[in-house]
Amino acid sequence: MKVSCLVSGGKDSIFALWCALHQFDVVSLINIQTISSDSFLFHIPNTKYVSLMAKMLNLDLIEVKINSSDVNQEISTLTQIFTESETEAIITGGIHSEFQRYKFNLAAQKAGVRCFNPLWRLKPKILMEELLKNNFHVILVSVSAMGFGKDLLGKKLTLENLNTLRKLHQVSELALTGEGGEYESFVLDAPFFPSKILVNEARIHWNEFREEGFYEILDAELVPKIQNKH
Repeated sequence: MKVSCLVSGGKDSIFALWCALHQFDVVSLINIQTISSDSFLFHIPNTKYVSLMAKMLNLDLIEVKINSSDVNQEISTLTQIFTESETEAIITGGIHSEFQRYKFNLAAQKAGVRCFNPLWRLKPKILMEELLKNNFHVILVSVSAMGFGKDLLGKKLTLENLNTLRKLHQVSELALTGEGGEYESFVLDAPFFPSKILVNEARIHWNEFREEGFYEILDAELVPKIQNKH
């Protein structure tokens, strides 16, 4: 089955892409770039660097910019994108959000394609353990929950630091995956990446009053992995 993967660059969509590569014929990545901070459907920080992932994986990239945060408009745009992808199914990285799952499925249904969510209802701890066990290099690129301070931006995501934050600040369990908006991530390396993404320049934006901010990647490049010699 030919599929397209909805990819933001974050850990969930990249992990779902990895699952899809084991089961389907992945022909393209769909990358949505939104400038609205009010979007309920789309990841925001650093999405344009998905182009590096598509390049290293030699996959077509369907790149779309959205200016509106109106859900109906977003669904309409998704429907058009899914139709133009000319694939049989769409893969998403949804885990627990019924709202997002319903909206993505609705857009897929209107486009006449199927929608699969390989991580659906996966326990947060299991997802994090799988990411770490398989050497995913994930960094935090946005934080907006109590206890997630400025010092975490741009840092590697680990199960240890998330569990510590949960214990000390009583952050909800959903914070372990960040799907509730507590944080957003970006993947610099994964077991199926032939190259790593190297961040050459970045800037931290921080709102002291709201205690939230994001890590903006200003320049990044692909660096081939060193192959082990036998």
